[in-house]
Amino acid sequence: MIEIAEDGRPTGQLIGVQIKSGRSYFGTSASDQAGWVFRARKRLLDYWLDYALPVVVILYDPGSQAAFWQHVTADRVELTGPEFRITVPAAHRLDGSAATQLRAISTRPSNTVKYQLLVNLRDTLGADHPETLEAADDLVDALIDLGAMQAARDIGEDTFGRRQRVFGTDHPDTLESAKKLVAVLGYLQDNEAALLLADDTFARTRRLLGEDDYRTLDIAKEFTRILYLSGAEQRARALGEDTLSRCRRVFGEEDFQTAQFEEQMAIVLAGMGDDNAAQATLLHRLDAVRHRLGANHTHTLVQAHNMVLTLDSHGYTEVARDLAQDTLSRRRRVLGEDDFRTLRTAGFLISVLYRLGDHEAARKLGEDTVSRRRRSLGPDHPETTFLVDFLSALSEY
Repeated sequence: MIEIAEDGRPTGQLIGVQIKSGRSYFGTSASDQAGWVFRARKRLLDYWLDYALPVVVILYDPGSQAAFWQHVTADRVELTGPEFRITVPAAHRLDGSAATQLRAISTRPSNTVKYQLLVNLRDTLGADHPETLEAADDLVDALIDLGAMQAARDIGEDTFGRRQRVFGTDHPDTLESAKKLVAVLGYLQDNEAALLLADDTFARTRRLLGEDDYRTLDIAKEFTRILYLSGAEQRARALGEDTLSRCRRVFGEEDFQTAQFEEQMAIVLAGMGDDNAAQATLLHRLDAVRHRLGANHTHTLVQAHNMVLTLDSHGYTEVARDLAQDTLSRRRRVLGEDDFRTLRTAGFLISVLYRLGDHEAARKLGEDTVSRRRRSLGPDHPETTFLVDFLSALSEY
């Protein structure tokens, strides 16, 4: 998603974005040679046209590091059976020159159904009515999802103030508004305001709902993040480790919420220079699955593959390489050398090896994987063509 800014300040005007990266997307030139043809299934077009925001498709060429865009509208597409095609003009380069055109097609979230519902409820029931405040709270969620944080702050602060007056400071709905506002303030880097509100909200929620209530754990996670961003690293670590322990016990060690907070805590620990603790935190979930199911179980191997990506995203590339090599070996034995899941692990290991400077090993594994993908997936499959493009770029070095 793109948000339009004026003089460096967000405006709340938004555009939905679909980015397609790779030379393969530039393989079909338009009939007038003035751009490229992008093709996809019609159901994707239906999704884009029904989306609450205007949508642009962006083609990115990693080689030249150039990107080109097109606004997706019904009159710009051509239906071809179950697919559609749209031309992305070469003149629509995504750089400073595109600002005026993109600003013209952007829209504000105020056009959404949720905003209109809030306006209607304020007119009919009044701004302080519980149903109106619930609608306002829902709109804050929608704005956060869209990344329109300044608009979320404006409505969130108003809703929080009204709920304090109507329900009282300790009411669960008031505390819910406070928790969302803490997240928004943190995103906007107003750490001082976020820290004060998080501290108060955490204390109230813990006292009223208990230390292991999911709502207490939610605000504890956000409070941990704000403490870290504010420079209170030791407090962040102490609160975070206690909260993570509770999340594992309450939600489960494999729960998505637990996994998210493990990644957040890994960032805190790495920022404090404790890489060993950060890696152990990330690997805890995989270790738990291995203990429960065994190292060669298909679900364990899915978790291991995903953990390779997680470790790499946190900068632990050598650890990711070692885990990828182990996972590839196990998937070959359990699933077969040509299984698409095995080939995906191989594909990521190729990238890791290349980035670690082991170009020969990356090239050797890449050639084998391309051969297997052509045979099992087909020569025109996106995963095959992507790897072919990658190896072609690799041969230039």
